[in-house]
Amino acid sequence: MEVSLDFLSDVQMSHKEVMRNGVLKSTQASTCLSGQSVKDVILNKCYIPLSVSVGEAYESETLDLESVIAQEFIEGTEGGKLLLCGGQGMGKTTAVEQLIWDWASGINLQHFAFVMRLCPSVLSGPDQSLQSMLLSTHTHISAEHLEIILKTPHTILLVLDDAQDLLSNYPESDKLVCELHQPAEGTVLVHSLLEGSLLPGVSLLLTSREAVELESARFANLIGFSSSQRKAFFQRFFDDKDKGEQILHRCEQAVGVKELCACPGFCWTLCCVCKERLEHQYGVPETLSELYCVITNTLLKEHKVSVEMAKELIYGLGKLAEQCTSVCTHPDIIKCGLQPFLGSKILTDILQVNAGDGASPDATFSFRSLTLKDFLRAAYFYLDRDDGRIVETPMEIQNYHFFLAGLSDPMQRKLLETSAGLFNSGRISEFHRWLMSVAAEVLPSMNKMNHWQVLRILHHTLSPTLVRESVSSCKWRLISYGGMQDTDCAALAFVVRCLGELQDLNLYMSSLTEEQAEKLVTVFRLAKTINLDQSKVSVGVIRHVARALKDGQTNDVSLTHCRLGDEAVKILCSSITHSSLHTLNLWDCHLTPACSEALAEMLTASKLRVLNLGANKIKDEGIVRLIGALGTSTCTLQNLCLDLCRLTGSCLAVLSSALTSSLSELRNLNLRRTNLADETLEHLSQALQSGRSKLNTLSLDSCQLSGSCCPALAAALQSEHCSLTELDLSVNELDQSNVLLICDALKSPKCSLEKLCMNACELTEPVFRALGSVLVCEASRLKELTVGVNKVGDAAAKHILKALKHPTCQLQHLDLEMVQLTDACVDELCEAVMACGSLTNLILKNNNLTDDSVPRLVKLVQDRPALQLNVQYNDFSEDVFELMDPYETIRY
Repeated sequence: MEVSLDFLSDVQMSHKEVMRNGVLKSTQASTCLSGQSVKDVILNKCYIPLSVSVGEAYESETLDLESVIAQEFIEGTEGGKLLLCGGQGMGKTTAVEQLIWDWASGINLQHFAFVMRLCPSVLSGPDQSLQSMLLSTHTHISAEHLEIILKTPHTILLVLDDAQDLLSNYPESDKLVCELHQPAEGTVLVHSLLEGSLLPGVSLLLTSREAVELESARFANLIGFSSSQRKAFFQRFFDDKDKGEQILHRCEQAVGVKELCACPGFCWTLCCVCKERLEHQYGVPETLSELYCVITNTLLKEHKVSVEMAKELIYGLGKLAEQCTSVCTHPDIIKCGLQPFLGSKILTDILQVNAGDGASPDATFSFRSLTLKDFLRAAYFYLDRDDGRIVETPMEIQNYHFFLAGLSDPMQRKLLETSAGLFNSGRISEFHRWLMSVAAEVLPSMNKMNHWQVLRILHHTLSPTLVRESVSSCKWRLISYGGMQDTDCAALAFVVRCLGELQDLNLYMSSLTEEQAEKLVTVFRLAKTINLDQSKVSVGVIRHVARALKDGQTNDVSLTHCRLGDEAVKILCSSITHSSLHTLNLWDCHLTPACSEALAEMLTASKLRVLNLGANKIKDEGIVRLIGALGTSTCTLQNLCLDLCRLTGSCLAVLSSALTSSLSELRNLNLRRTNLADETLEHLSQALQSGRSKLNTLSLDSCQLSGSCCPALAAALQSEHCSLTELDLSVNELDQSNVLLICDALKSPKCSLEKLCMNACELTEPVFRALGSVLVCEASRLKELTVGVNKVGDAAAKHILKALKHPTCQLQHLDLEMVQLTDACVDELCEAVMACGSLTNLILKNNNLTDDSVPRLVKLVQDRPALQLNVQYNDFSEDVFELMDPYETIRY
């Protein structure tokens, strides 16, 4: 039979009308647990597009569902196949029905002549062909018309909702069918469509509660509402943008609620609860536990369930939740004492009947809400009369444990106890003991994921007393909490607020949002030290940190390698003047001269004692402005690091002048890698000899100095007014004759130097001989000597070793790394160390020692147990590692 195109157009119009009516005739009702009915969402134009993630987990991107559907089923292409996955209440069915409604209304996907349903219940029945199945589902289309329609599969979109049971078992390839009239199991038909053997060119949209890997379909995971979509939903529900936004904000502050707010079904339930409570002048629930107490109480009231029967119902449902992982059978219902409720409306409001009649022995059930399932399981624990029952600790914390925490609080469970009776006090005590034991086990560990889980549980209790008892009884290891989620920030803030203080806040390598920083303001305020090194922090985040510093307890903040920029630093500086901060590390924070004035003002009006500005392009003009603050009466700075700041001689002259101010408190100056000219050190030398400089430590490491700087330094060291105790001249090309001037200065009774570093200074044997004479000089105060990376060999090193034997030698730390020592010097070295009673630290890294020297070195450590010995990166084989392994004081 031939059918004209005009007549087929009439069939299409009739089909669209039937599809629209199918949406209108939906029997799904709006319930407290199932959310708003599909019909209500569509007819009231309440549908809000959902967000999905597509692609592999490590490179997935978030898009709106409509754009993904448009991309997959774009006009001009054939055979698009999309699998949409998402849990209960995520909006899969609503999204599919909206798509069908829009197509039938002439809005979207009009390049498809027909959008047709595949019915899961029909596919799960007896074997039949695809054509007969479509006919039984679409009775308004004749067999002749369907035959014609199916001849142009590229014009058809087939929709299969709730397909997980049909996708889980993949049939063998030889069982796939290709004929429209060929009967087969539903699973075979679906996979034949996916593989293209059946009806090639047809497009397919499937949904599944569970993620299923299909090579033949694009995968899109429903992640529900984004933040903006959620806001739009609340604004539309309350028909008032400001009111909706305010309620959403209050709900998201509730403990445990925000995690579920991406789920459209949950959002609808939450809005309904809030609307009813606000109408009765009650507040928004403060926790997820309180919310589900409200929901349960509402259900019990609606169905007029007595307190005694309510207790039996919740007890039975909780027992069922604990014993059945997914699908529950009729015998399971009986076993859990729920027989009196079979066939009742309240049971089917909580349990979904999957197959058969609710009262039938063949019926199967599942919980409509997995969150409610966890809640009921927790309530069952507290209603249980078995006094010997304990809380089991699983491999990972579950929602069930959060509900146990929430329901342990009398205020959160109050409403549930009014409708279902009092909880077992013994069970509550048992939970408290369990929580304290878990905290004692987890918080001293290094596993931050477990830390966050325990902190979240503590937050859910809303009990400051329980928090203090749980945390104070264990040694909380404050590891790096970088990578926290919003809920972790809120939990940490609650716990720290309960404790009243935090020693160290480590957020190394964090990517804090402004919202997270706002939640952490309490933690910033109460922490003694804050570590945000290598973190991504915006100006907005810094505003919250700065606000906390103003009236906080923090005395040390580190922000190394954070791309702060000048604006953020200016905000920080303005608050530091009102804080108790004494250490600020801004190494490599992308600062420019534009922030130097704010830094200078901060130095003159704060309590800051340590400032690290290394690796910033502040330049001379900025440094000069900063240095101007050092000589003021209100500046308390004692430690300044300008490492890698590319200073010039003129800048050093200004710095030297500041040091001569009697008001300057500077004790430690780090000028590493600043490319100083030798002649500029004359200014510094004069400052050190002025009698007004209080400088104790000076680092000139890698400053491209030559030997011509040594006379000025030697003069300073011999001055009775010079207070230097530490000097680092490493990685500078100092010639022998000039270094000997330094050595002579060290013998002066006026020289106060205790620590000298000259790594990689091209030192020679005569210099080592001179250093040996320094160590035996009674006037010398040298306690630490670092002369590594000078290739002098055993002969030169023996001058130092000989000095160690002298009774006047006070050396405590000796670093001989990479000086080309061999086994030939080991006996003399060990004798020297044994003779030197003061030496406690010896570094012999990167030398030419072999296995032959190990027994002698081990004997040395046995005889001198207090000696810390570092012999890493020598020519040792693994054969001698077991000789050194028993000794913690040997690093190898």
